[in-house]
Amino acid sequence: MSKQRSGLLSGLVVGLMAALVCASGLGAAVHFEDRLPSSWLAFGDGVPLLAALAFVVGVLVGGAVRLVRPRSVLLSLFTALYAAAAVPAAMIGAVAYALATVGAQRFGSDAPVPGLTPQGLLDALPLAARTVWGAVSGSWHLPAVMAAAALPAFALVLARALRLRRTGRHAAVEQPRPEPETAPAPEPEPEYRAPFEPLQPPKQDPTSTGSFFLPPDRGQA
Repeated sequence: MSKQRSGLLSGLVVGLMAALVCASGLGAAVHFEDRLPSSWLAFGDGVPLLAALAFVVGVLVGGAVRLVRPRSVLLSLFTALYAAAAVPAAMIGAVAYALATVGAQRFGSDAPVPGLTPQGLLDALPLAARTVWGAVSGSWHLPAVMAAAALPAFALVLARALRLRRTGRHAAVEQPRPEPETAPAPEPEPEYRAPFEPLQPPKQDPTSTGSFFLPPDRGQA
C-alpha cells in the first residue's frame, strides 16, 4: 500500500490563495461599509459586524484547505494564521485605497485629476500599514476580529485532519494480513507396472496355518 500523503504543501498553497481572495473581498466590504444601515455600524462601534465578516473569512479559508484532504495537524495552525492575517491585510488595502483616492482628489474639482493609479496605491501602503498597526497595538477590537477569523479556520482543518488520520488507522488495523504460503503435501508416487504384466498374487504369511477347510498338514503341503 502506498504511503498516505499529508497534504501539507498543497494545503499551504490553497490556503494562501484563499486568504488573498478573502482579504480582497473583506477589504471591499470595509470600503463600502458606509452604504450599510447606520444602526449596523453604530452597534458595538461596528466590531460585531466586522467580526461576523471575519468569521465568514475563516470559514471560507478553512473550507478551501479541507478540500485537499489534509492529514497534517500542523496545517491547521498555518490555516489559522492565514485567516487571521487576511483581516489586517484587508484593512490595509481598504485604508490604502481610501488614502490614494483622497490624494487623487486633493487638487479640486476644477483641476485635472490623474485618478487612482497603481503607483499611488503603492505609495499609500506604508501609511496604511502604520495606521492599521496602531489600531492593532492600541485597541483590542482588531485582535478580537482576527481571532474570530482564525478560530473557525483552525477548527475546520483540525477536525478534518484528525478524522482522516483516525480513518487511516482503522483501515490499517482491519486489513487482514496475508497468510504464509505452505508447501503442498507430496503426492504418493504411483506403483509402476510394465505393460501386460499380470497382477501379482498377494504373498502369504509364512506363519499362516493353511486353508480353513483343510487339515493343517494338507494346507501346508
